[in-house]
Amino acid sequence: MLIALLDIKRPTYFLLLLVSSTINAANLWSEDASSISSPAVLTETDILVDIPIVQVATHMDQTLAQTPASVTIIDRQTIQASAALGVIDLFRLVPGFQTYFVDGSRMGTTYHALGDEYPRRLEVKVDGRSVYESLFSAVDWSSIGVTLDDIEYVEIVRGANASADGSNAFLASINIVTKSPLVGSGWSLNSQLGSGDIRNVNLAYTGDLGSISHRTTLSFRSNDGFDDSSFQGQPLKIDDSSDNISATFRGLWTPNARDSLEFQAGISDSNQGIGEREYIERNLSYQYQYVNWSRLMASGSKLQMLLYHNDMDVSDEITPLFLSQALGLSDSSPGWPLPGLPDKLVIDAHDRSESERWDLELRSIVNPRDNLRAVTGIAVRYDRVKGQELFDRPDSLSETSQRAYTNLEWTSSDRLILNGGLILEQKNNAASYFSYRLASNYQLHPEHIIRLAVNRSFRSPTLLESQQKQVVRYNDNIILDASVISDADINNERLRSMELGYLGYLFDRRLRFDIRLFREQLTDVINERRSGFPDLDNFVNIRDNTDNFNVDGFEIQTQYKPNSQVLLRAHYSYSDISGETIYTSPPALEIRDLGLHSLKHGAGLLASYGFDNGVTLSSMASYSSATKHYRGTAAENYTRIDLKAIKRWAINRANIDLSLTVQNAGDPYSEFYFYNQFKTQYILGLKILMP
Repeated sequence: MLIALLDIKRPTYFLLLLVSSTINAANLWSEDASSISSPAVLTETDILVDIPIVQVATHMDQTLAQTPASVTIIDRQTIQASAALGVIDLFRLVPGFQTYFVDGSRMGTTYHALGDEYPRRLEVKVDGRSVYESLFSAVDWSSIGVTLDDIEYVEIVRGANASADGSNAFLASINIVTKSPLVGSGWSLNSQLGSGDIRNVNLAYTGDLGSISHRTTLSFRSNDGFDDSSFQGQPLKIDDSSDNISATFRGLWTPNARDSLEFQAGISDSNQGIGEREYIERNLSYQYQYVNWSRLMASGSKLQMLLYHNDMDVSDEITPLFLSQALGLSDSSPGWPLPGLPDKLVIDAHDRSESERWDLELRSIVNPRDNLRAVTGIAVRYDRVKGQELFDRPDSLSETSQRAYTNLEWTSSDRLILNGGLILEQKNNAASYFSYRLASNYQLHPEHIIRLAVNRSFRSPTLLESQQKQVVRYNDNIILDASVISDADINNERLRSMELGYLGYLFDRRLRFDIRLFREQLTDVINERRSGFPDLDNFVNIRDNTDNFNVDGFEIQTQYKPNSQVLLRAHYSYSDISGETIYTSPPALEIRDLGLHSLKHGAGLLASYGFDNGVTLSSMASYSSATKHYRGTAAENYTRIDLKAIKRWAINRANIDLSLTVQNAGDPYSEFYFYNQFKTQYILGLKILMP
């Protein structure tokens, strides 16, 4: 029944059905319509309770009742109560998200579909600055320079958000908002020691440099990764330890009442052990600069200019390999495949790659009428990548893209809010493409809102996806082995989606419910197919538009905050993937089912209670049903329990927190690869705040 209603081919029928149901429900509602206030009017309840304001969905300040999409907010209280050690752990609190460690160095999170070792189709921003890299077509979470201590809150749009954030916000988008330099002052020191040689230290100072308020941080994170394991009955040494050092600066200057200038800069350096059964050492150096200028106009409108620059250098230490070593033959052997040509070093000991981005955006937020708000923006982006191994060329590849967008919010009546978003994007003078979103939020009652939204989104290939040519050469004319080559005619990915949402409040807004029913139809999804190729093993992986599938399901999340001491959060998600991928292309065509990669059931619970004596106890539970990680291995269902206890003391003007965190207080479970066994971890933490 649900699938029939959500059939994207019948949106008109569905819209009529929703409107009819809404009118009937409103007529039956016993409360007089005149007593229902406009969402823009604050009531006494609004003043006494926390009303989250988000920007991630449209770049306008909106309450959850006004947003055109399902949004999850992870606030500061939730972060402190959670048993998370890193940013990636927070997404275990979000319905529909799959979160995992590919190895001890690489972390991944994806929404609904096909999470591999480098998850794509998810826009991630830090204070509005995109941090996904064209070189990986993904986010390297170890390099973004953000620790849990730095975060004020996280906004997550569960669903396509391309109309606001561009084509990479294909399935969902995340904005991590860091602490403002205007909040608090003084020193903060946070350190953690624990199992697996976890050694984390974060030092921060908030203060003033003349008229500039700033927050400056220095952090170090290190761990030894997963324990050694076995593979096919043989011992497997897992060499995936990592360490990272980073420094960030966030400054804010307000020369007058109208203007504000925010500028950020950061650097980080990581050493990582990465691999699948065989490991190499990777050094990753990252830096960024970011400027955000805002001006408030007399009319109440706002102008913004955002400019940022990201730069990443990647260096892999690889064991040198001669052709004779790879073949197990000498160049004098009768089976030598290159008669008359001598042995040669075909894989060097060093491989270096680069990724760089410049992005400039101009944005205007206006209120042309009392019931109408609009965001309009234009932007230009320059991406450059370089890497001999990935692209089979010594020079750089680059592309320039432009985008123009608008998002409108129209309060049609006291009950109805309409949102519309449209973005036009173009790359390197190629054909332009539109993505759009339409949504209506209807207020059945001041505390009960239903939402209907439809999306049409495109995702363009990154430079890696469109230009990859990963080959091993003997010389310019002879390719010994081809790993991955991008198809010359690779196209944009396409998404059509429809969702029906409900947002409800009970007990004076202390209890919040959010329900989302959805259908997502993805076509021309970029993946790899195996094909014949004239090298030594006679095949290659072709990166192409190989996948077509639907994702159907529903999600529920709830939060209960009766007072400042109690916090309860829970979620459940169900999603089912039905579709196919081209595994091998002609002449030996093989089509495979994508359904086995569904994470059909996911659930989570966070419970926290703060006692009057400064002790806070928390527990997190996460459940995942059995699945097969895409490009990983099969994983059984598991339930993970995390525990945390904090004791706070106030000594003179300083606050001291001592904490004990237990992650996975139970049997080990596998993360992405079956031999990566996540065992019980004990972490002791010390935090000192000195104003």
